[in-house]
Amino acid sequence: MIQRQLEQVEEKQRQLEERGVAVEKALRGEAGMGKKDDPNLMQEWFKLVQEKNALVRYESELMIFARELELEDRQSRLQQELRERMAVEDHLKTEKELSQEKQILNEMLEVVEQRDALVALLEEQRLREKEEDKDLEAVMLSKGFNLNWA
Repeated sequence: MIQRQLEQVEEKQRQLEERGVAVEKALRGEAGMGKKDDPNLMQEWFKLVQEKNALVRYESELMIFARELELEDRQSRLQQELRERMAVEDHLKTEKELSQEKQILNEMLEVVEQRDALVALLEEQRLREKEEDKDLEAVMLSKGFNLNWA
């Protein structure tokens, strides 16, 4: 499902890129496609930038979710392996088996730390995105454009 969504994002990004190139050419006055500093073209350009940013952010979130699923799966497999090993009484285990249990526990802790890091990364990205949105809105307002993204 995530792979399919990533492919859709890639296609939308390609379409936005094509539209963006056309709008930029029009803004530069190339090929008689409009006039420089046309407010409608500038509004369209800002809208494209916002849409592209939203897609890049979504793609990044999908990648994080995919990694989260991988870690979740790894953690589940480690837990299952540990349960199986712990079903045997400790006094019946060799030093090697006890050491392997400890290694599994350490791996599980590492996976949990990686998952926590992903959650922190996602939150950090969201805060940074809010700041980027504020910056773009400030630029738009300073240029006299409205913030209607619809």
